[in-house]
Formats: sequence, structure tokens, C-alpha cells
Amino acid sequence: MDVHCTTCGEPWDVYHLRHDAIYETDLSHAEAKAWTGLSPQLKLLDRYREKFKAVGYEFGGSVLNVMRCPGCSKDAKPDSDKAAFKAGIVELLGDDEDGIAATMEDFRL
Repeated sequence: MDVHCTTCGEPWDVYHLRHDAIYETDLSHAEAKAWTGLSPQLKLLDRYREKFKAVGYEFGGSVLNVMRCPGCSKDAKPDSDKAAFKAGIVELLGDDEDGIAATMEDFRL
């Protein structure tokens, strides 16, 4: 299942975002492995957001809400309509990452 970057439209595999993308950061293997077991809210603590941003990822309210990705050009801006729609999906579905992923995939977001 894929979700798409709000800025460039690049598709990202949900499994990769939830389980593998953290290993692209400079966290140790043990820290990255521990991150995969955290709740959705804890996965987006400022420390982790900074680590992801350093490798090109920026997320909204969920790691499935990709606002910017490593494929984005430096000066590209997120699509504001898509950003609002995705934020609404995340807000409505909360911690239901499977529901978020399915809804975003249905709407190619």
C-alpha cells in the first residue's frame, strides 16, 4: 500500500515508512529498532522529526502523512489542498494507521 508525498507526489510504501525509513537516519540500530515499537504519537517526537528532516522527510500528524520527502526539490512547496485533506484524515482516524493508509491510498494522497 502506498501513500504519496504532499509536495512532489512520490509514492511511499506504508511498510517502509512505518518500519524501515528510520534506519536511513543517523540513529543507532538499537535506537531505530526501538522506534519501530513506539506508539504513533511517540514516533513523531521532536527528536525523531529532526532526524527524519536531516534525511529529507517531513511528516504531518502521522508518519504516513508525508509532507516532504527525499525526492522533493529544495524549493518545492506542499500542495495546500492535499495537506489540509491529509491532516483531516489523520485527525479523524487518530492512531488507526491502517485506516489512514487505506484512506490515503483510496484518494491517492
